[in-house]
Amino acid sequence: MTINDDDLELLAKAKDSGLLSNQPDAEDILMPDDEEFVRLTLAQRIQHVILFTSFFTLVATGIPLVFPDAPLLHKLFFFPSSFWLRGIIHRIAGVTLMSVGLFQVGYVIVSRHGNSDFRKIIPTPQDAFDALNLFLYNLGVRSEKPRFGKFNFIEKFEYWALVWGIFIMALTGLLLWFQEAAIALFPIWVLDIIRIMHGFEAILAFLAIIIWHMYNVHLNPEIFPMSKVWITGKISKEELKGHHPLEYEDILQERREKLEIQKVKALLEEVKKGEASA
Repeated sequence: MTINDDDLELLAKAKDSGLLSNQPDAEDILMPDDEEFVRLTLAQRIQHVILFTSFFTLVATGIPLVFPDAPLLHKLFFFPSSFWLRGIIHRIAGVTLMSVGLFQVGYVIVSRHGNSDFRKIIPTPQDAFDALNLFLYNLGVRSEKPRFGKFNFIEKFEYWALVWGIFIMALTGLLLWFQEAAIALFPIWVLDIIRIMHGFEAILAFLAIIIWHMYNVHLNPEIFPMSKVWITGKISKEELKGHHPLEYEDILQERREKLEIQKVKALLEEVKKGEASA
């Protein structure tokens, strides 16, 4: 139903006569306390599981190349063909990780939800202010925590660090995999640098996930012992309001506007019927 100038005039009359309420609907009506909100779709959760499975497989099978003399590794890879098998598993996990990265690119382009999330996870100048204000809040200088939308600056940093890490690991890994082609393109010393980059980037990524990511999403006292979002894909109203207040307010405002539009349309129908019968 299209609202024209005559409809607006009718609405003005209805508002003057008190038929249209100026009071916004109660928050509890628009968002019940037991409602859950989708934070991760099924496609995103599947990507996440495949991502961390392939990543930790890469770490477990790649560590022997970085620390070949570690006693524990000799116990894990003890049978004659274990090193050959390690290489096969490592390559399969590497291809899987790259495939997840390519799927993510397609998901962002094709999926409406993926595209929306991607736009929200792009860093902005506000993220720098949020990081500073959170630091000051933790020091006790500020009395209030910064308020975040769907993704805070920590989540944005993790996402783009992951993008960068997959790109570097994939590029250096392919060059090490196809060494003959790499040697034809670069001097030997470049290949040595690539090998060092591949190993230490893997260690950096592993430490970042174990220390940074695991704390923020699982071991943080506000979440401990574990966030279930990666399993269920949903977040409660209380969690949404507490951790992502700006997103909460956006959803609330969107629902309020939709409800007002429905009320306006219904009121217009009533007014028109009344005038037609008069």
